[in-house]
Amino acid sequence: MGELANCPKCNTLFVKTQFRTVCDACFKEEETAYEMVYQFLRKRENRKALLHEVVDATSVSEELILKFIRNGR
Repeated sequence: MGELANCPKCNTLFVKTQFRTVCDACFKEEETAYEMVYQFLRKRENRKALLHEVVDATSVSEELILKFIRNGR
């Protein structure tokens, strides 16, 4: 069972679980951002892109990309 917490991004009240650290709306935004990064890196010419190149190409924040990496995504 989760605990009540405020979303660190939008300050909305939500039930925090082991896997979800943000509210549903922010989670959906993160998933959309993940798909953008994933589609960018799937292209053969982008597979060796550096972090700042991925940030520039996808407009996804460096912090969020690092979160994806830490989570094994």
